[in-house]
Amino acid sequence: MSRDRTQPRRARFLPLAFTVIAGVVLGAGAFAAVRLVSTPPAPQVTLGLPQTLALAPGSAPPIPVPSSGSFDLVSSDSGQLAKVAPTTVSPIGSVAKVMTALVVLQQRPLLDGGPGPTYTITAPDVTFFHQVVAGDGSNYPVTTGEQFTERQLLLALLLPSANNIAETLAAWVAGSQSAFVADLNAEATTLGMTQTTFADASGYSPQTVSTAADLIKLGEAALANPVLAGLVATQSAVMPDGTTIKNLDTDLGSVPGWLGLKTGSTPQAGGCLLFAAQHAGPVGGSAEVTVVGAILGQVTADGDLDEELGDALSGAASAVKAAFDAYRIVNPGSVKPPSLSGTVRSAWGTSAGLQASYQTGTASVEVRVGALLSLSGTAVSHLDPTAVADGTVVAHVTGRIGAITVATWRVEATGSLGDPSWQWLLTH
Repeated sequence: MSRDRTQPRRARFLPLAFTVIAGVVLGAGAFAAVRLVSTPPAPQVTLGLPQTLALAPGSAPPIPVPSSGSFDLVSSDSGQLAKVAPTTVSPIGSVAKVMTALVVLQQRPLLDGGPGPTYTITAPDVTFFHQVVAGDGSNYPVTTGEQFTERQLLLALLLPSANNIAETLAAWVAGSQSAFVADLNAEATTLGMTQTTFADASGYSPQTVSTAADLIKLGEAALANPVLAGLVATQSAVMPDGTTIKNLDTDLGSVPGWLGLKTGSTPQAGGCLLFAAQHAGPVGGSAEVTVVGAILGQVTADGDLDEELGDALSGAASAVKAAFDAYRIVNPGSVKPPSLSGTVRSAWGTSAGLQASYQTGTASVEVRVGALLSLSGTAVSHLDPTAVADGTVVAHVTGRIGAITVATWRVEATGSLGDPSWQWLLTH
């Protein structure tokens, strides 16, 4: 009887065992199914990238310099560009009138760039005129009682370079020639022109001396004064009697970006020129690049002052052209993409190469020759490796100058990663 009762008990355990086994088999199948249909992990992008890319390959052209005299050329973008005996002291001729105009404007500012107060020509002013004519200096005719605004006097000083107007302005502003000359020298000290001495307001005296390096400081100060910067860039002006005066700086209007400043020529000084010019600034830098230069002591065998001044003007124009030829407008899309190394690799071991192609960037940029882009790369996140094929974008490369993004390149796979095997899926 006891045997008969045991048999049903075993029979009752068999369905339970089958149920457990079936559950295990079904669970394993479900787990395998999940493995087989789940998305594999993102591929690994190993990107070998150079640190920089030449945006404008090449080097800046050399700056032509005069074969004699002294010369200095300084850029707001690149510092000193060229020099020839820049600290040699020599007479500067009418270049001195830039300091005269600067001191006049400091003591009698032209508010809002207006005409300023009116000055009536006196008998001593007429005497100044006759003295200058007798000494064969540059001049502007005046008569007693004639009236000029301060602006008109400054234009007569700077454009035709009238020595007598320098004397008139000195007496009007400071009360005497000696007092005004003291003001000129005080301002030179303030500007750090340590090798400069003013003996007169016009620069006709050979004892009014400076250096090319010192005159750079004067040129920068003149450009920093908006009224004076406008005056020295004036090509012509109409005076009270209706006559038109013209600027002796013939590079104005003929040399791109020319800002003028001041010509000078005397038998002792030779041909002299303080000059400045402006060009669009490079990406990542200031909006404008300004060069300031000085040429002193240009002489010819026959002492022809017009020819000597012409040599200074042409030499300055050539130097400025070379300085600005160092800048180019570049379309980033025309630049050869960065050369890459590396791969995109799947978790199951397949891989493909990488190549870069231009994606986007600024339409065009002004850069200095030799400018380099700083490169950085970023992989595309959440990428399905089974979708990676030839041409799939797997990363991006960005080229910057400073904080400015100039160009971006897409990094594409050069092949497919394929699909993982079911065995790999089951085991991973």
